[in-house]
Amino acid sequence: MRDNYKIIKVMNNNIILAENLENNNEAVLVGKGIGFGKKANSVVKIPKNIIEKTFITYDEKLKKDYFEIINSIDDVIIETCSEIILKAEESLGKLNSRIHIVLTDHISFALERMNMGLTIENPFLNEIKILYKKEYELAVETRELLKERMNVDIGDGEVGFIALHINAAKLNKEVKETLKETRLIKELVEIIEDSLDYKIENSLTYNRLIDHLKGCIFRVKTKTTVDNPLIEILKKEFYKSFEIALKVKEKLDSELEEEIPIGELGYLTIHINRIKNLKKV
Repeated sequence: MRDNYKIIKVMNNNIILAENLENNNEAVLVGKGIGFGKKANSVVKIPKNIIEKTFITYDEKLKKDYFEIINSIDDVIIETCSEIILKAEESLGKLNSRIHIVLTDHISFALERMNMGLTIENPFLNEIKILYKKEYELAVETRELLKERMNVDIGDGEVGFIALHINAAKLNKEVKETLKETRLIKELVEIIEDSLDYKIENSLTYNRLIDHLKGCIFRVKTKTTVDNPLIEILKKEFYKSFEIALKVKEKLDSELEEEIPIGELGYLTIHINRIKNLKKV
């Protein structure tokens, strides 16, 4: 099946801005070879099966920003990002349209830094791998595509940052919010490790702790309460672990500006005590 489009602008062989004459919607169309041979102001029939991605340009600023990006960045980067965004939406659902701008811009800037011999460390890489598993897998695919198409390896740190961008687009929020939450979780783990004088190296235990802290933050933000009928027993039986949980609570209270429910402390105490027992092994 084909729709009639009026071509407004050809950005490159794979991206065009066009008006759908069936519904008068102006949209950015992404597809392999979709812009090849097309000219502005012409009316053409475009088969639906070659359109890989469409986003309607209701937002004039979004359109302007995207065009600026397209006009200043290597086509290979644009095509790679479009491909990964398409895969991400197949896996994660609809992403915020700004991902087309922020991800493309981030990768382009990362490659510029690499050409200048500058690299940025990602101190949250381990946490990102656990917290955003699917996003990280997609980011690894991006790395492999860039290796194949541009003969450049962006490195593990950038893979982590790409995963953060994808996660932020999935949740429709700024990447700085995702980064802030990731940093907080890392700091909470460090509080526990410092209190126990023990580095958590057991991957299963570490993963469980990270997942629990993520869930705890989500429940606090959404005001979802959990009860723990064993809280008084836990206070007595695992009093040292409970004291560490109180330190974690103090940090969370301050960062989230919310009072952490006592039920959360009970479950956190159990996790901390499990780690404390690992120290003895």
